[in-house]
Amino acid sequence: MSKQCNSRFWLWCKSKPVVYAVAVIAVVLIVARLALPYILKDYVNRQLNRSKDYSGRIGTVTVHLWRGAYRVHDVHIFKRTGKVPVPFFSSAVLDLSLDWNELFHRSIVSKIAMENPSLNFVSGPTKQQSQTGTENDWGKMLESLVPFEINRFTVDNGQIHFQNPFSNPPVDLFINELSVVATNFNNSRRIQQALPAGITANGTTLGAGHVYLEVHINPLAKTPAFELSGQLTNVDLTSLNAFLKAYGKFDVARGGFALFTSIAAENGHYEGYFKVLFKNLKVFNWNKDKKEDALEIFWKAIVGTLAATFKNHSHDELATKIPISGSFGATDVHYWPTIGSLLQNTFIKSLTPSVDETIKLEKVKQDEGTAPSQGSQPNQESTPKP
Repeated sequence: MSKQCNSRFWLWCKSKPVVYAVAVIAVVLIVARLALPYILKDYVNRQLNRSKDYSGRIGTVTVHLWRGAYRVHDVHIFKRTGKVPVPFFSSAVLDLSLDWNELFHRSIVSKIAMENPSLNFVSGPTKQQSQTGTENDWGKMLESLVPFEINRFTVDNGQIHFQNPFSNPPVDLFINELSVVATNFNNSRRIQQALPAGITANGTTLGAGHVYLEVHINPLAKTPAFELSGQLTNVDLTSLNAFLKAYGKFDVARGGFALFTSIAAENGHYEGYFKVLFKNLKVFNWNKDKKEDALEIFWKAIVGTLAATFKNHSHDELATKIPISGSFGATDVHYWPTIGSLLQNTFIKSLTPSVDETIKLEKVKQDEGTAPSQGSQPNQESTPKP
């Protein structure tokens, strides 16, 4: 037999160990590939349950080796107290993969895409019945799910809710059809700019409104450094009556609402403004309110009187611009400029319903010279400044 191996089957005899080794490796890879979804599912579940305040669970995991990705299905994160009726976060799909586009720039980074996610903030009478998510570092949790730093993040058809099921009436404010694109968070392309990363977001709101947000940011800075501009437009105020009644003790018969803002921050200091615009506002409707409580009607009458006082009569508009500035942890809301803006709107002109100016980092740097010195103790409360 040895002679036959040496003569007729010499090639097979010499290659047989290699064939066996390849077969064993192939079997191991197949078994590993079949087991990988279950290994990843166990790993993701453990990461979601590391928090003492929130717990999580997922459905299935599918692996896509050809693009260096895996997809987590049916993600749910709940507050551990069990007294909040909705999950803090849920998503139909969480796709985690290599960012192949950045390989051409000699960077190995990750990207995350969320499909149909929902984020629920809840206000309740107690801490156990409320959820804000501020107890957790969710960015760190996401980073633990991928082997490389996150450089790109997207949201498709998302929702954000602010709910108070305990108020009278119950409140549910929301943004839906939310689309978010965040890029270059790791500055993988070595862009030489003060604010190399960008975020854009847009969606629709309760009352058929539209929200748009654009942020330029330096995620690697030691203190927050960003330029933000945003707008919320074409909101039908009557759709907010549950919120207005629960928190303001009044509702509106008609009216439109818009908000515009621009804020910049650097070195712990920020500068910016909010501008609010109401159109065709009617707060008090006597025929509608005849059967309501007298104190509630009185409050509506006061709100309606103020709106009538400060609106622009030719355009039936009420507008004000509120400047904000300060350091993180101390906020200044200046009353006198606000009142001056209201009076200007009443007697001189309407504020144009658009972003007045974009606040840049240079504006923040200019104002730092007038900021309190390091030896001073800024007020830690959000106290209005007359």
